[in-house]
Amino acid sequence: MIQNKIGLISDEELISLADNYIAENDEFPDWMIDISTNSSLERERGLDIVMEPITEVDCKIIAEQMLELFTSNTIDRSHLATACEKMYLSLEWGSTAFNHFIWVSDEISLNEKGYKETENLDKAIKDELCKIVAL
Repeated sequence: MIQNKIGLISDEELISLADNYIAENDEFPDWMIDISTNSSLERERGLDIVMEPITEVDCKIIAEQMLELFTSNTIDRSHLATACEKMYLSLEWGSTAFNHFIWVSDEISLNEKGYKETENLDKAIKDELCKIVAL
């Protein structure tokens, strides 16, 4: 759900994940059908990221996925910066994960505006995402 909210996966990919889960499992939560039918999950306990804060474990999972997508060139720096911005805006101000996500977003932005060099930027981004995974 978080991946969809921050733009790492599309609505279609989320629906496909739910469809596959339903097809492969005899038991699943009712809200999985809501995802499969593209129904609203607002106010669904544990799934509404406004009502249920994103945890450190969530951040680690998201950062690992970001790292995989960025390393495989599935997403570019701009897409990653946008996803990191949406993540840090969803987190408690000043938390460790917040600081790492905002760093990635800001570094990419500064690079795109010409204030930072591109040399070693990708490595620095990967290192920063690894710090979140290691929390």
